Amino acid sequence: MLGHILLILGLGLTSGSPTTRPADGPAPAGSQVPSDPVFSALLIDGTQVSGQLRRLSEVDGLTLLTASGLEQSVRVDRLVKLVRDGTPPPAATEGNDLVLFPDGDRLAHCKVGATAEFTLAVHSSTLDTLAIPLDSLLGLIFDASSESTSLDSLIARVRTDPRDAELLWLANGDKLPGLFSGLDDQKLTFQPATGKVELPRRGLRALGFDPGQVVYRRPDGPYFELSLGDGSRLGVNRVQFERGQVVATTRFNSTIHLPIGQLSELHVINSSVAYLSDRETSGTIYEPYIGPTRPYRRNATVADGPLRLGGRTYERGLGTQSRTLLVYKLEPGSKQFQALIGVDDRAGPLGNVVFKVQGDKKTLYTSSPMVAGEPPRAINLDLNGVGFLILITEFGDRGDVQDHADWVEARITR
Repeated sequence: MLGHILLILGLGLTSGSPTTRPADGPAPAGSQVPSDPVFSALLIDGTQVSGQLRRLSEVDGLTLLTASGLEQSVRVDRLVKLVRDGTPPPAATEGNDLVLFPDGDRLAHCKVGATAEFTLAVHSSTLDTLAIPLDSLLGLIFDASSESTSLDSLIARVRTDPRDAELLWLANGDKLPGLFSGLDDQKLTFQPATGKVELPRRGLRALGFDPGQVVYRRPDGPYFELSLGDGSRLGVNRVQFERGQVVATTRFNSTIHLPIGQLSELHVINSSVAYLSDRETSGTIYEPYIGPTRPYRRNATVADGPLRLGGRTYERGLGTQSRTLLVYKLEPGSKQFQALIGVDDRAGPLGNVVFKVQGDKKTLYTSSPMVAGEPPRAINLDLNGVGFLILITEFGDRGDVQDHADWVEARITR
């Protein structure tokens, strides 16, 4: 069954442990105060280190000041993510617009302003006003105040609907293809096939830019993805931590100053961690119970909604329905498979799923039946010597009814 699979994932092996030493005196003035949030750093071996952030760099890694007063340093090639403990950052109160970039990046709860010759002014209560290059934009959503599934669906359409020009979604439900000419506080200038028009902003729902013209370069080498308390997420490099702020350069080449109290999560993007949602499968098998099985989705549920487990929304992962087999070919050096598994919060009370992981023909893990609302389970499996990794979403107690299974942050570490 697997002999024809040719896709190869390039991975290697990394070793090392966090280093611990006594703190060298008090933190620099203004960089640490007793109320600073505590973060937990998840390492590629599945262990965690917690403390207040002391130093941060996408080159050198990070240093945490632990509750015992010791500094623990973690190399960037050992780090998976950094997650704020306890109370989340305060919610944003200004602006309901949403700016979309490629690869899942976004500015949320912001106010979209006017265009200049090559830039768009966007005001964020967290990051102040940014001049964003127009060619880095994938889409804009105006007044994204709804938390309903209709907003989730609109965001997905703006990100993925095929188009070779700009596309406007109007408040009355119509769509209008054409060329974007400019935007100010009152109106948007647009040129459909019938000629240039000026449309009041209050009549607009969203604007999707031509994806073929978008320039959103990944940094050379490792970089971080910062998740903010207002719902924003940005890829950054040239990162420093100074005077209580994360100072960094975004992928659209703007410098931001993020107060540490507004940082929710940080994910490392480097060669030590490979997310399965960033790649195609080597093979996919669907075995329906009665009707057709929905195809798996990357970074979404099988119903094309956000991945939600235990009341929390996740950026990355795989959405499946029973019975689905996802096959990935591994190279020597793949060390561990890690994921958070569960039935999506929106699946409904009848969903019932068994999660199974195989390495070649050997079963590495089998869950008991899981239902929606149950706390997610973390798995961390040894892949030494494994050639093929197979993720299986099995039928539970009720066939495939509401079996919206999530493999959150499914990744291979090296």
